[in-house]
Amino acid sequence: MIFQQWLAQAIARLSDSESPRRDAEILLGHVTGRARTYLLAFGETVLTDGQLAELEALLSRRQRGEPIAHLVGQREFWSLPLLVSPATLIPRPDTECLVEQALARLPATPCRILDLGTGTGAIALALASERPDCRVTAVDFMPTPSR
Repeated sequence: MIFQQWLAQAIARLSDSESPRRDAEILLGHVTGRARTYLLAFGETVLTDGQLAELEALLSRRQRGEPIAHLVGQREFWSLPLLVSPATLIPRPDTECLVEQALARLPATPCRILDLGTGTGAIALALASERPDCRVTAVDFMPTPSR
């Protein structure tokens, strides 16, 4: 089976998803290690049996409602790839508004930033990436250590 065929079948199977095309492309890119542009430009590329088996397993899990970020183990936030697992909350795109507001309110000079209850650390990492001159401390309490 080639990329194009798999994508068409996956999109049909994910029709109940909010974003079937995006989900299918993310899964295909994850399994093949290729960027979206490659998948579209080289749609005639043949998938191996191993890739097809892995894609089928991931597609079935996605159909059962498992978040795409948990399936691929990461989520982009503020253009940063963050590792996620079922033990972590998935950073939401609307949380980026908090980063924008924090950046707008920070002084122009170096300062200290404290993120209490940081969770995945998404906000702290985004602020640190934008303001390398600031010292960012992120703290959270988890009864079991995250991995």
